[in-house]
Amino acid sequence: MVKMKSITSVSVTFTEGKTITEVVGSTVMLPCNQSVNKINQLTWTMNSKTLLSYRPGGLLYTHPEAERLNITMSLSESERYTLIIKRAEKNHTGNYTCEATIAEKGILEQTWELIITDHEQTGNWIIPLIPVAVIVPCVCCLIFIFAMIILRRSCKCRAKSRHPTAEMRKQPEDIYENCLEIDVRQRSSHPQPHHCNHRAQ
Repeated sequence: MVKMKSITSVSVTFTEGKTITEVVGSTVMLPCNQSVNKINQLTWTMNSKTLLSYRPGGLLYTHPEAERLNITMSLSESERYTLIIKRAEKNHTGNYTCEATIAEKGILEQTWELIITDHEQTGNWIIPLIPVAVIVPCVCCLIFIFAMIILRRSCKCRAKSRHPTAEMRKQPEDIYENCLEIDVRQRSSHPQPHHCNHRAQ
């Protein structure tokens, strides 16, 4: 979204940046129209407080607020005019504006909203996963153990139904012994005739 307005014959172009959310301790880099090469002056502000001022061919002036917040600006070709915050803290949260004065174009402004959050806030979604990661394997192990117990019991029942018990094996032997006893009794109750051999006279 670009807005144009003139203030005493000086045009000001506002370019809206975007909201950036970073974690405490991270390095934050806010670009400032890297395509702009010919500028008369460039200023970075935070919540309307001046942080850095730069004139081509001159020195980069760092204001006390930038020193306090440990904020610098890159002048390299790849990251020209990029605001750099090393080891960001929560007090770095705010609106950052890059204001570039360009010959024949007026003033170009670009604003970024920076939000710095704690490690705990960004990692809150991990905390509920810890009990789940512990409980799920335990439940799976219990299910496996119960399944093995049921399987072993069913196998034992099948084995018993296929093979006769020791008592069933003894039954034919008992029947055989009973038959022998009956035969012996019958013989004792009906004695065999005794044959006598007479001597010849």
